Amino acid sequence: MLHGREAEQARIDRLLADARAGRSGVLVLRGEAGIGKTSLLDYAAAQGIPSVRSAGIESEAELPFAGLHLLVRPGMALVDTLPERQRAALRGAFGLGAQEPGDRLLIGLAVLSLLAEEAAEGPLLCLIDDAHWLDRATAETLLFAARRLDAEGVAMVFATRTGTHDFPAPGLPELEVTALRQDAAAALVDAGTPDLAPALRYRLLTEAGGNPLALRELPAVLAAESADSGPNPLPLTQRLQVAFYGRVSRLPASTRTLLLVAAAAGVAEVDPVLRAAATLGAGLADLQPAEDGGLVHTDGRTFSFRHPLLRSAVYQGAPLAQRLAAHAALAATLTAPE
Repeated sequence: MLHGREAEQARIDRLLADARAGRSGVLVLRGEAGIGKTSLLDYAAAQGIPSVRSAGIESEAELPFAGLHLLVRPGMALVDTLPERQRAALRGAFGLGAQEPGDRLLIGLAVLSLLAEEAAEGPLLCLIDDAHWLDRATAETLLFAARRLDAEGVAMVFATRTGTHDFPAPGLPELEVTALRQDAAAALVDAGTPDLAPALRYRLLTEAGGNPLALRELPAVLAAESADSGPNPLPLTQRLQVAFYGRVSRLPASTRTLLLVAAAAGVAEVDPVLRAAATLGAGLADLQPAEDGGLVHTDGRTFSFRHPLLRSAVYQGAPLAQRLAAHAALAATLTAPE
C-alpha cells in the first residue's frame, strides 16, 4: 500500500486508461533518492497491463544501448516484422547483425515500430527506472520514440532523480514526486513500526523529511543509537547512504570538504563554516558546485542541506581522519562563548 500518493496514482491511472483505449502517453517522474519513484512504477506494473521494464545502471552508463536492450529484449521475436532498414539498424545496435550501429534515426524508428507491434493485441506499459543512469544512446533513442507515440496504446513511464540536467526530457509531461505530507509519513511509520516510542517517532519524522525510504529504514538506526550519541548526524543504513551520497561523491574534493565542515558544525550560519573550512583549503567558491547540483541552499548568510539526511550522508561518507580534521578546524575557529 502506498501512503500519500493519491495524486500520483491518479495520474498513472489516467495514463493507463488512455493506453487501454488505444491512446499512447508518456510520463516522467522526478524526485530525490528514496522518495518512492520505483514504488510508483511497481504500482503501475500491478494494474494488469502487460509491461516491459528497463533501468539505468551506473556501471553500464558508458555502454551504448545497454538500457535499450533490457527494454526491447522481450519483444525481439517481432523484429522480423519491421521494415528491412529498421530491422538491420536495431540488430546492428545489439551486435546481432553485420551492420554497425550508426543511424540513430533508424534505430529510434525501429524501437517505435517494435513497441507498436508489441501493443498490436492490447496495451503495453514501458517502465524505465533510474533514467539518469541510462547510457546516452538509449536515452536519446527512447526519448525519440516517446515523443512520437500516438495511437499505439503504449504507456511509457520514466523515473529519474530531481534535476532536468540529469535526464533532459523536453516536450514530455513530467510529475514531481515530493516528500510525503506529515500525516502520510506518520501513517507509513505507524504501519511499519507501530510500537515505536513517541520520542523516537518524533525524531524519525523530523529526520526523514517525508522520504519513504528513510521512514522505513531509520527506525532500526534510531533504536540502536545510544542516548549520549551527541549532536553528530544520525548514522544511515547502507541503502540510505548510497541513495543520498551518490551525487556528493562526484563533487570536487574541496566542495566535499566544505560540506563536511558544514555537516560537522550543524549550524545554519555560513561565516563560521567558511572560517573553519578555510583552514582545510576550502572557500566560498567551492560551495557553487553543491548549489548548482541542488544539494544545498544558501542566501549568503545561512546555509542548509536540501534534505536533513544529506547532512548525515556527507558526514558518514567521509573517512574518520577527515571528520576529525573538520571537528578540529571548527574547534579552532569557533571561539565565541556560545
